[in-house]
Amino acid sequence: MRVLIAALFVALAACSPQAPAGCNLEATHAFSFGSSDAVDTITAQAIGSSCDKAIGLYVVRDAEGFAIWSWSAPLRHAFGDVFAPEDTEHTQQFLDRWVLPVLETTQAAPAWDDLVPGQTMLDQLTYEDVRARDLPMLCHFSGTARQTCVFWEPAAGGAGHFIDRAVEETNL
Repeated sequence: MRVLIAALFVALAACSPQAPAGCNLEATHAFSFGSSDAVDTITAQAIGSSCDKAIGLYVVRDAEGFAIWSWSAPLRHAFGDVFAPEDTEHTQQFLDRWVLPVLETTQAAPAWDDLVPGQTMLDQLTYEDVRARDLPMLCHFSGTARQTCVFWEPAAGGAGHFIDRAVEETNL
């Protein structure tokens, strides 16, 4: 009788619906944004019940662990229909590349007169001031062939959105 009951439990467990494996993945990268002595971090995450439905979250944290910049979007909408539902390997490879920023300074951004409409949300005076001060600038992919760039403002202790820019080739 005990064997029959044990067999019944095993059979029922095999028939019960299985929860989806999910697509909760992350990659982390250490770098220096505001000070060469400090170790800041970036974490790129995929969060979702499946990889084709995952939200991408990009968070920059200072050396003390405070979030100084974050960006999020459904991965499918930002980067296209390239994430298969259960393809955690491909999604992890994407995160491992996405977490690597492009580090420049604000002088690498185009002059005000060369901006495309909508490329920045700053007014002309603020934009030109930030650009002239040659502040540290971090750019990360925010879509297919598109980067969002933020600047580090030492006086405020935080990062601010600077420009969005098209890039000709991506390695994502």
